Amino acid sequence: MRKRLIGAVAYTAAISAAGFILSSMAQVEELPLNYVIASEWLHTSGQPDSEQLASLPDQGFDLVINLATPTSPNSIPDEGRLVTQGGASYVNIPVDWRAPTYEDFEFFSGILNQSSHDQVLVHCMLNYRASLFTFLYRTVHQGVAPEEAYEAVSVVWEPEDQWIEFGQMVLARHGIDYRLP
Repeated sequence: MRKRLIGAVAYTAAISAAGFILSSMAQVEELPLNYVIASEWLHTSGQPDSEQLASLPDQGFDLVINLATPTSPNSIPDEGRLVTQGGASYVNIPVDWRAPTYEDFEFFSGILNQSSHDQVLVHCMLNYRASLFTFLYRTVHQGVAPEEAYEAVSVVWEPEDQWIEFGQMVLARHGIDYRLP
């Protein structure tokens, strides 16, 4: 019970900090679909539109990681150019919705582990892939309690089928005993 209370307090503090961060971002008119602040420097969302992508560097994001495939609905063909022309870095890791792999997670983790970026946006089509990969990263590499890290997933969706299997496999490979809800 105490862990749950501490987790809830920490999440509430993060959300409060998020309000401050959002209020201080320049030119924020509309947030991307399913926008979530997972941690102080790690944010997730669904597919931003062209204007949102172009304004991300002005909002303080210096790295954007897109986990959607180039053929995903509503994908933006020149997304990389829109982000990088403002001075931010951009990486696309096309994760197959039907078959996410451990190699996808390793590549994602490697990018974040080597990153010296202050603000990172991880996105995909609806913030399903992005939120689960970010949960796994925070749990595996940052030592965040799974219950706490999972709160940022649960505000967006409830993983099923291949995503539960994928999440459990990654956690098991890292010796983390947690059952995805």
